[in-house]
Amino acid sequence: MPETVIPLSTTDSLPEAQHQGHVINRSCILSSRDHPNPGSARDALAEWAQKNNFDAVIGVRFVAVAEVLTPAEIVTETRWAAYGTAIGW
Repeated sequence: MPETVIPLSTTDSLPEAQHQGHVINRSCILSSRDHPNPGSARDALAEWAQKNNFDAVIGVRFVAVAEVLTPAEIVTETRWAAYGTAIGW
């Protein structure tokens, strides 16, 4: 059985072919943080939007955050966050 995939866009709108003239009637600002890579941050936004019956996520942005693991040795790890706006029609 194929997985349902919703559109994600880094622009503030979707191409016309993606929403086929539907009128957006709800939206919600999303954020997801503390991911090991940008892909898992993106997937978390899409999963939340699908689970909550939204049709797409627009304005997606990614942020890399250096997390200090051990201050004495100044060891850091890069963690990823993503945010965007879920829209529904």
